[in-house]
Amino acid sequence: MQDQTPLTETVLGNSPGPFRVGVLALANDQVIERDLARLLPPEVLTFTTRIAFGGDCTMEQLAKMAPQLAEAAQLLNPEVALDAVIFGCTSGTIAIGPETIRDAIQSVRPGALAVNPVEAASGALRHLGSRRINLVTPYEPEIAARMAAQFEAAGFAINRRYDFGITASEDISRVQPEAILEAAARLGGEGAEATFISCTDFQSLDVLERIETKTGIPAVSSNQAMAWDILASLGVANGVPGYGRLLSGIPS
Repeated sequence: MQDQTPLTETVLGNSPGPFRVGVLALANDQVIERDLARLLPPEVLTFTTRIAFGGDCTMEQLAKMAPQLAEAAQLLNPEVALDAVIFGCTSGTIAIGPETIRDAIQSVRPGALAVNPVEAASGALRHLGSRRINLVTPYEPEIAARMAAQFEAAGFAINRRYDFGITASEDISRVQPEAILEAAARLGGEGAEATFISCTDFQSLDVLERIETKTGIPAVSSNQAMAWDILASLGVANGVPGYGRLLSGIPS
């Protein structure tokens, strides 16, 4: 016999619930979702869609993603309001421009905070009181130089820089964490106030604290910085131990 007794509790709730964050990830990125899952607490839910990208990581190829941004942002759980939308590409932010990315996201998600790795990293470095930085990138020289110039334009000084010189985008996620650690350690800490490790597809998260130990200065990565930006902006004050000084305590 079927039980059709009315439920005593509301089936469809109207409570605001957890925070919701959309992630625009590149089609071949193998790292960003894994990193964010480790950095964001359970009350921050993430929804991911992919942006077509492949082949060589060049300024020309990266800039071609711009027309896809609004449509991709619209696909992020379209019937649910999002608190923030992440654009998950550091070099792509340089090629397209933070303002263009923000306008594209907010054209379809007007109430959402638009987050990108470059501005998140700049905010994180300022939060740490670091203006003179070492820079580690996976990129070939043109992109790496544009990255350095972007930070200099934002008021930072580049102390030393190490570039892996990778052009094929699928090779970036294959760089082992120990190699990233060695590159940052080679730059050292003398003359610098922090190390920024660029790229959302770079396996740097697990070695951030070891880099800090070897260099004596904070280490900031693209994904770690975006997690910090999200948590600080949403007022989620939980610390995330094990992933560098930046996340050891999130300001409210």
